[in-house]
Amino acid sequence: MRHLILTLAAILGIAHHAPAFAGATQCSTKIDGEPVTIVYHRDDPSYSSFRERWLTRSATCPGAVVVTYLMPDLTAEERAVFCANYDAETRSFSQPAQGPRDAYGRCTEPSKTCALVNTTKDEAMALMGLGQEAEGGRLRDRMGATLSAVTHSSGAMILSGNGSALASLAAQTGAVLASPAVMAGAAASVVVIGGAVYLCND
Repeated sequence: MRHLILTLAAILGIAHHAPAFAGATQCSTKIDGEPVTIVYHRDDPSYSSFRERWLTRSATCPGAVVVTYLMPDLTAEERAVFCANYDAETRSFSQPAQGPRDAYGRCTEPSKTCALVNTTKDEAMALMGLGQEAEGGRLRDRMGATLSAVTHSSGAMILSGNGSALASLAAQTGAVLASPAVMAGAAASVVVIGGAVYLCND
């Protein structure tokens, strides 16, 4: 009898914990040409649309899941400003980009590829503050004509302009945007979100 009770308790214990694993799934893709398998939970906000569910039946990763994998420190809302760069010919993703998404989380138009900048949270918040000044028309120096700023619905502050203007703005906060695009003066964007800074360029 005692053995039967212990067996029933074990079965109930398994049943109790089963839902926690019921939504777990995995998909396969390539990132920068390298094969990657991503394990994630079906209830994650980045895996939400019917089209994504249908696509994953073939074990191919939706773009939104790839962005989540590449940017794990951001929330689903914060990641909304980014899309997944996908090359249909090589069937490979690259680093996330700043731009609108399709139903699979992939970029709907040519978008600037983003890389995390090694900066502190204080520097990121200072950049956010300067961006808000520029957005409100309170940045009156020469950068006002060469720099634009907008607050995305995700809460991200997006600063766009030529590289020299962005580098000059970053220098005011102590942040260093060490990128060939900035050094060359190419058009770029800086995305400040969740205390992190991303430099995005073509």
